[in-house]
Amino acid sequence: MSSQTYFLDDRTFLQFRDYIYELTGISYTDGKRYLLDTRVRRRAQEVGMVDGSSYLDYLKNSPQREGEINLLIDQVSTHETSFFRHANQIKTFAKLVGELIETRRAAGNRKIKIWSAACSTGEEPYTLAMVVKELLGDEIAWNITIAGTDISPGSIKKARNTLFTERNLRNVAEPYLSRYFSANPDDPQHLRLSEEIAGMVELQVVSLINANQVARFRDFDLVFCRNVLIYFDDEAKKKVVEALWNSLAAGGHLVLGPSDSLHNISDAFQRSEYSVYNFYKKPDAPTKSITPLKPVNNQPPTRAVVRPTISSAYVTRPASPAGPSSSDLLRLKILIQRLDRGIRDLNQDVDNSLSKTIEAVSSVADSMGSLSEEEDLAPKVRSQLRTADRQLMRILLFLQVGDRAGQKSEALRATLQEISDRLLGEQEEAPDLKVDILSFDENILPTESAGDGQDNESMSQDDIDALFE
Repeated sequence: MSSQTYFLDDRTFLQFRDYIYELTGISYTDGKRYLLDTRVRRRAQEVGMVDGSSYLDYLKNSPQREGEINLLIDQVSTHETSFFRHANQIKTFAKLVGELIETRRAAGNRKIKIWSAACSTGEEPYTLAMVVKELLGDEIAWNITIAGTDISPGSIKKARNTLFTERNLRNVAEPYLSRYFSANPDDPQHLRLSEEIAGMVELQVVSLINANQVARFRDFDLVFCRNVLIYFDDEAKKKVVEALWNSLAAGGHLVLGPSDSLHNISDAFQRSEYSVYNFYKKPDAPTKSITPLKPVNNQPPTRAVVRPTISSAYVTRPASPAGPSSSDLLRLKILIQRLDRGIRDLNQDVDNSLSKTIEAVSSVADSMGSLSEEEDLAPKVRSQLRTADRQLMRILLFLQVGDRAGQKSEALRATLQEISDRLLGEQEEAPDLKVDILSFDENILPTESAGDGQDNESMSQDDIDALFE
């Protein structure tokens, strides 16, 4: 398609792409040009603009620009959401909050803070509120904060309206449906959310790329930011993730969508038992560099971290009371360092290949999505394109689970570090491999046989498949 067929010519497209990026953080690549062109044209024609250049001038200089900017944001941002979306994540949220309630009740601290950082029309924070309400029952005297924010004023307005269609409620099961929704006599097509749940959620318009706005959110136990990062480039992703990190209390969790990833974005978060469902934990205390500790009372050094359990069958201690010779120690150190370098190189190869594959699939998916927006397509062709686009996105999600390869590589290096400590620690010769294993799931590697002939895996193929139900 030539540039003359676009509403936005080449120069104006670049201007709008930069303008939208500065406004929202959303990155419209060249592959999404038609999509941006279509969305801008709709708004421009609504206000009587005949070309993109005059509409951009209107956005920047008109006395009515603020209202129009809000409408444009509604148009260019994505609003797909529903109640109880990604069921496994909601179940994990319920389990985690249940544990928080028990722990804090015992400690006399009855305060929990939750933030839905891209809440669209409210289904996500209202879902979280219903889950918390079910967990607390009739128990009172709890200070529960549930914030719902979105960059789109139109979405926040709809969220405050608390009216939802049957499609919005398709995943709401009992007892939630009958307990928290009621018929609306004035509009039979919608059900109304109960005032009790609506009153638990504080709704605001907030841009995640606006540092001053995000800085107001602090000390949250959980922050949901699902299916948002995929619309940002790496620079914007890093900026947003850093801001969300600062918004979390120590030990709090950032929850990303199945299509999101922190790959090459941040390694500050700690892996936990909930990581399989994209719950990333902020460590309880700042991560410190790991260095070998000197042996005490002739015992091998111990590190102030939790690491995978190693079978004694894998550890060979010096047989001679006199210990190994200096040449043996040197050979062993060289062997350990070669193994470490090999694991790191292999992990880098996997990372590079995976990144390139994800980039290629993403590019094809972008093209498919843009083609499906063509106005002159036959309905059957449009349906086929959208089906293919969904299949590509599913492939992309599975590819992003490849992050587990990096985690296993680091866990292997942690195992190698422990072997090194045990073999060489008594001679104070153990090399420091600088493994930050606090960032990884301690159970990610298979452990010893449980007696049934099967190794205990922390993540089975069923676990992976469950991510995409």
